[in-house]
Amino acid sequence: MDVTSSGLLIKSIRGHGSRRAVLADGRAYSYADLDAASDGLAGHLRALGLGRGARVALHLRNGVEYPIAELAILKLAAVRVPLNELMGREELAYCLRHAAADVLISHADLPTPQAEPGEVLARHRISVPAAGTVRPGETPWDAAVSAKPLDGIVVAAADDTAVIQYTGGTTGHPKGAHHTYGRIGVCLLAHVVCGDIRSDEVMLLTTPLPHSAGFHMAACFLQGGYVVLEERFDAARFAEICEQHSVTWTFAVPTMLYRLLDQLEEGGGRRLSLRTVVYGAAPMSRPRLEEALAKLGPVFVQIYGQTECPNFITTLTKHDHLDPALLTSCGRPVPFVDLRVRRDDEGPVGEVEVRSPYLLTEYYGNAEATAAALSDGWLKTGDLGYLRDGYLFLVDRAKDMIITGGMNVYSSEVESALRQHEAVREVAVIGMPDADWGEAVTAVIVPAADTSPASLRAFAKTRLSAYKVPKTVVLVEELPLTTYGKIDKKRLRQALADAATAS
Repeated sequence: MDVTSSGLLIKSIRGHGSRRAVLADGRAYSYADLDAASDGLAGHLRALGLGRGARVALHLRNGVEYPIAELAILKLAAVRVPLNELMGREELAYCLRHAAADVLISHADLPTPQAEPGEVLARHRISVPAAGTVRPGETPWDAAVSAKPLDGIVVAAADDTAVIQYTGGTTGHPKGAHHTYGRIGVCLLAHVVCGDIRSDEVMLLTTPLPHSAGFHMAACFLQGGYVVLEERFDAARFAEICEQHSVTWTFAVPTMLYRLLDQLEEGGGRRLSLRTVVYGAAPMSRPRLEEALAKLGPVFVQIYGQTECPNFITTLTKHDHLDPALLTSCGRPVPFVDLRVRRDDEGPVGEVEVRSPYLLTEYYGNAEATAAALSDGWLKTGDLGYLRDGYLFLVDRAKDMIITGGMNVYSSEVESALRQHEAVREVAVIGMPDADWGEAVTAVIVPAADTSPASLRAFAKTRLSAYKVPKTVVLVEELPLTTYGKIDKKRLRQALADAATAS
């Protein structure tokens, strides 16, 4: 029998029956509730003529609608296209167009895709109510999940497409990481094993389900755990939910942990019931990590992964966190992954390459990017690091990727947007260390006309997703260049750091 994500999750959902599954918007749902609602949604999609291989895009905030939609997609052996709620209209349209989405399921108050004149993007649309209303002309969510239930699931094959998940691209367009049902099935098992997810888990998720959190949620369902969903992170609310529901497991990016630590300090140093805190997506400040260990105990698991190899490439385990010498490492490869560092010289640092049964199969519709990233079953991660006693230490990113608040931002995409402003002559975008965000997106601009940082940030907000907008804009007379005439970002970072120190 092939291991597939659909086979694992559908069997698990139906096996757990009346057991509690999700708490969202103050309402609890059992596994049976999820099963029935997803049967209705799958029946609605089937009535539209959709089935195996149909592309269903999810543009949703965290809520019960997301797992219901994901289960309906599994029951049809269809393809999930998860889209971040922070996407701008142009980026949203590109992803729908590129994936050839048949259906868009979206909250009514999120941006609509910016279609070209006469273009139809996602010919079928389902509107999830926001502030009590749905979009005109779209099928209301309640009607879709109340449709005649699906009469028999479509069994997915291991090689069927399961997910097209978009990640940043150096060309300014996202790339679609293509994953199959078989590979995602193995990936979910890795999440259970390496993420220490247990059958009595109470999992609090406050980060977007289209990213890492969605994998953690699905893995919790495999174990029959209880998932508490929040639309966004708020430190005071987080601590309150932990106490109210005896939360045992959560995923966070460092920025969130910093704010939680501050909240716990204000609350008199209270301790929470958490026994596992998985963190990743950005480097964590060493002093704050030590503070977290002191306040919450040895509950931390650091993960290093990519959209191309979801979440679990390496882990720094709870036990590893007790060794101060390892706190700057992202851990050892998990049992499902082979890892090597490919060096071009005699030094220890090189590009990290990985091999795993849950690597992407390709970048969908992008043979050039696929050939550049995959070779003989190995993925070139674009990250630079070195191995010491089997532990991986990351030192840089080869592709100028910025990680801010756990979100990936490519400098070239931000630069391309800012260059559209008539007052911008030259621009370089870099990540600068930030105590709260890990890295802050910073734009250094040589102006061609009279302008201001505020007006340039306002312009960027019209072109980019919110998390990609520069937090700081610096105006300069010229940018430093290398001997080859390229912008020297290393010197630029140092110059800004020196200026900050001097001030």
